[in-house]
Amino acid sequence: MKPLLVLGIAFGASLLGSMSGGSSSALTTPAWLAMGVPLPTAVATDKVAGALWTLLGARNCLRRRTVDWPLIVGMAALGLAGAWFGTDITVRLDPEVLKRGVGAAILMLIAVMLARPVLGREPGPARLSRPVVAAAAVPLGLYEGMLGSGNSLIATLLFCTGRGYDLIAALGHYYLLAFAWCALAAAAYISRGYYDVALMIPATIGSCAGGFLGSRIASERGTAFVRGLFVLSGTALGVKLLMGW
Repeated sequence: MKPLLVLGIAFGASLLGSMSGGSSSALTTPAWLAMGVPLPTAVATDKVAGALWTLLGARNCLRRRTVDWPLIVGMAALGLAGAWFGTDITVRLDPEVLKRGVGAAILMLIAVMLARPVLGREPGPARLSRPVVAAAAVPLGLYEGMLGSGNSLIATLLFCTGRGYDLIAALGHYYLLAFAWCALAAAAYISRGYYDVALMIPATIGSCAGGFLGSRIASERGTAFVRGLFVLSGTALGVKLLMGW
């Protein structure tokens, strides 16, 4: 019964997350903790699942689109160092304070998005250079290694405002980054002995199924559909992190 429960939770979380750009780990990590799983092991489980389902999400979101590989390679490389240190912080410290700061940042970004109704609906001109946008990979990678809840929202809005992507292209580019960062973070946790195969297998299967289906729905429904879900999920996640729930 427990493997089916884990699979169902992971499927639902990644389905919602990949459709809206929200965070699947904001739902799964608390669920694993409620089952008595230690925090590092819970996060490791989400990183293993995330490294796989984000590849499927990237494929669906970036079909027939041009990928900015120089930016992705640069950000992935810079963020890997941050992701490694992020795993060390999670093992040693309680990240609750950081979660509240991220929650406040997400709510401010959602407010900016609401104030600019066209943001993310259509591709636009780049406002920031690749090196400037790439520099954000260090803190993004650090937080991805720790928890990652809300990283997709922050990175997606960075791509929309800085490089002029529409929401679906921005999500696809973030998923490519998340694959690299989650894979390294997962390896770091596992190398420290934080893993539970009985949890990871159904969580990964459920996440891959939900992530593939959700990203396919999002890419077919278009940016207007994704934008509405993005605002709703971002607001809910921002409040959750800010309040410490």
